[in-house]
Order: sequence, then structure tokens, then C-alpha cells
Amino acid sequence: MRQVSIKANSNATFNITNISSSASFIIIQIHTYQHNVTLSYDKDYLNKISNRSVFGSNIGLFSRLTTNIVTQLFVKNDNVHDVNGLLAVVAYHNTAPIPGGCNMEFNTEIAPYASVQTLDTMVIVDVQPASVPLNDSVKLICEKNPVEVEMYQIFLNEQDFSINSYFMAIESMLTVTDIKKNGVKVVSPVISSPMRRVFSAYTGVGSVYVALATYGEYSAAYVPAFSYACHPTINPASCDVLPNLISKIICALCFFVGLLSICFGHNHLKADMALPIFFTGTVIGYAAVGDISIAMGIGLCFTIFWLACQCYLPIFFSGIMFNMTLGFLFACIAYFQSPGSFIILQNDWVFWSLFITLALGMSMIMTIIFHFGFVMTCSIIASFMIILPLDYWTGSALKYIVINIIRRMTVEGFNLAIVRPPSEANDIALVIFWSCLVLYRIWKQWCRIGVLDLAERTPLLR
Repeated sequence: MRQVSIKANSNATFNITNISSSASFIIIQIHTYQHNVTLSYDKDYLNKISNRSVFGSNIGLFSRLTTNIVTQLFVKNDNVHDVNGLLAVVAYHNTAPIPGGCNMEFNTEIAPYASVQTLDTMVIVDVQPASVPLNDSVKLICEKNPVEVEMYQIFLNEQDFSINSYFMAIESMLTVTDIKKNGVKVVSPVISSPMRRVFSAYTGVGSVYVALATYGEYSAAYVPAFSYACHPTINPASCDVLPNLISKIICALCFFVGLLSICFGHNHLKADMALPIFFTGTVIGYAAVGDISIAMGIGLCFTIFWLACQCYLPIFFSGIMFNMTLGFLFACIAYFQSPGSFIILQNDWVFWSLFITLALGMSMIMTIIFHFGFVMTCSIIASFMIILPLDYWTGSALKYIVINIIRRMTVEGFNLAIVRPPSEANDIALVIFWSCLVLYRIWKQWCRIGVLDLAERTPLLR
């Protein structure tokens, strides 16, 4: 590895020497921070797209070793300013498979790099199939390919856009040993290409994606890819999770309404019971129309409908409707924390059947234990309304408990997305604070019930 700086609008030549005599091939890669460069086998191909060069910020080329003492590669920086980069060369024995050796889609004949598409809701990472080990008597074999390709991922700290953190993350995922030590394995999809992985986009959270090709007992690493799920240098606003003033005002209102419910809701039970209905109705409305003002109107309609049901339906049925708000949140949390190995959730029929079963089952349980269920629903929903704005302001990931389910409802192809969230100190602290708020509200509610019960049993003075 070597840190390099490439001057603006210039070309650079890199000479790779002193390679082990036992190495059969090398993967030469360059990683630049938020700016693209061109890496080429030849000087003549630096100025055009061809099968001899690759363009990007996390790129690499395969080079089979020969009797030449020096291996040369060329880099062009088209940007108007200097670009800092990390140059890395990883050598492999002739028993290792060739990453991207069975390329059919990318420009270069052998493509050991990944293609990353950063969308608003998803990050899509594609690699090309690997080939069996290469030697003098055997050509690349791609039919009935026996080489297994797996992918690994790591997260950076949330909202950490520093160049040092970026390069440290890349360095920690360059070799097979480091990838298995530091990365988390991503399961293969069951209903899409095995060379593609889809991830839920956690805006502003850096992530490194690396594929490993394994043949028998030997493995070789592809070039690490990277995404912030936004563009902090080109478009800093894309990394802002609260993009406009209206969203910031609504976020603040959500905080104060939740705080009022936690502190005083036990004294105003009717209004307090309407709050979970309004909140859940607004979330569902936003998933349906994508406009927060209209969604709040839908939430209000949900509330009015529930109040009407209280007047005309048995209390058991209105109780189920009320506790469905907690069931909905419970099912969202279950999806948020679902293990990546549970790939059966990629099937929409299975997922929504399980989601509705969890939500309805939780609602039934809370309704059966009537008084405690009412207290739990009000406590958890109100405290979540406090946690949600705090999560936005601290840049943690609990907001995606709701966002991921909205994406699952509305975004085509999101059923394939891996929703494994980052888990940092901010997230853990907010979960602890959320639990404390719930316990505090339960204590306040039961204290009030105890006071009322005592008042009923105290005889009047004559």
C-alpha cells in the first residue's frame, strides 16, 4: 500500500517491483476520495473508454506476472485539483481463483472491480463471476463455474466523512484475511443474480463492500467498493436527512408532542390514546402518498375513524384497532433487526403475511391484557416520537425502523435489499434512553391508577 497524490489534470506512472517469485498474478487498485480517475494498462488508453482502462474512485486491474521485473500502470486525473489516493497491490499464487475472470458485462476483459449504483433508497453492488485458477496449460473456465463468490461489508461511523476514516476503512478490507476478520458476510439472494447485492441506503453512513472468490481452499479478493449512500463532496445536501425547513419543523413538533404525552398523557387519557392512532396513520399515509402534509391529514382521518368506532363498536374491537399501532411498530422493529440469513423474507407474500401476523398477534395480546396493554402502547409510541427526532439530529439509524418499511411498501425491488443497520454508540444510547422513557411513563400511569384506586376506597368524612 502507498498513499499517493496525483496533480490536477495530469498523468502518473506507477512501477510495481519486488513482487514475490511465487506470485502468479496481482490485482493493482487505486482508491480516491470522492473523485474519479482513470487507471489503464497503456498510456494510449488514458483519454478514452476502452477495454484497456477503467474509470472510477475504487478501481483495479488484473495483471498476470511474466519475466518482466517491472509492471507498469498509468493513472490520469481529469479533475481541476489534486487528488489523494491509496495505491494497493495484492499478489496471489497460481492456486487462487481470478476475481472477475469470467466478465461478460464490464469493459475490461478481466474485471476484478465492482460497479456501485447509489440510489435514494438503495445501494446496488454488482461484480462479475470469477474464473478457476489460471496456469500455462489451462485457459479461463467459465462454463459450469465452480468458483463461489461471497460478499462482505463494514460500516464507518455514522456521519463520518473524513478522508482518514475513508482510507482506514479501505485498508482494513484489502486482503482475504482482513476481509474475513473485519467484514460481515452478506447472504446471497435467492431470486436475483448471485453477482448482485442490494443494500438499504443509510444516508451519510459510509460502507465498504468487498467480494471474495473462493475455489477449493483458496480465495482471492475483488477491489473494495465504497458508498456513503449520498454524495458529500459533489452534493452535500444529499447527505442531509432533514432536507427542508418543513421537515425540521415537523420533526421538532413530533418531539414536543411526544414529550407532552410522556409527562402529562396519564392525565388526559382520551387525547393520549388518539396519539398512537394519529402517528401510525401518518406513517401509513406517507407511505401511500409521499407527502407529509397530506399524510398528516390521513393520520387525522384515521383518528376520527377510531373515535367513531369507540362509539359504535364493542370496546374489544376498538381496542384491537388501538393496539394495532403497537403491533405495527413491533413488526417494523422485527424487520429492522431481521437477520440477513432469513432470506425467505425476500418473497413478498411470505414477508407481508408474517408482518401482518406479527402486528395482529401483538395487538391481540395487548388487548387481552387490557389496562397494561393500553399503558404499554401509549408509552412505547409516545417515547418513540421523542426518540425519532433525536435520532435525526444525532445522525443515528433508528429512524430506519419506519423508513425501511415505507421503502418496502413503495420501492420496487426493495424486497431484495439487505436491511442490516449500523449499530454505533449513538444507537445504543438512544435505545437505552427509549427504554427509560417507557419505564417512566409506565410508572407515571400506574401511580395515577394507584391514586385513583386509593381515592375510591377512602371513606368520606361525615
